[in-house]
Amino acid sequence: MVKDYSNDQNNDDDIDLEGISQEVDKFLEEKEKHIRETIIGSRTIEELEDFTLDVGIKKTYLCTRNTKQSFPVLAKVVELFIKVYGATVTMYPKGDKVCLELVTPKREL
Repeated sequence: MVKDYSNDQNNDDDIDLEGISQEVDKFLEEKEKHIRETIIGSRTIEELEDFTLDVGIKKTYLCTRNTKQSFPVLAKVVELFIKVYGATVTMYPKGDKVCLELVTPKREL
């Protein structure tokens, strides 16, 4: 027997979008904490003057101002990331910033 789910999408009582959103936010916050602490390292990331960290399900983006001082820090981030996960890292310019694209590691949280 095949269940018809077409009416389920219209029934707000059956779908807790706020609960789902909270769970996704919690998952991404835990993943960001893991990325900050184990891969980037709090001491390393604190050396960047101005940065953004965007942690997603599959990829993480770290962007900072494009200065001579930022490159040694980004090189250390790349080194730590590859050492821990053996993953590929892509560095690219974005306006007046330089960004790293890190493949977010799969792990149980």
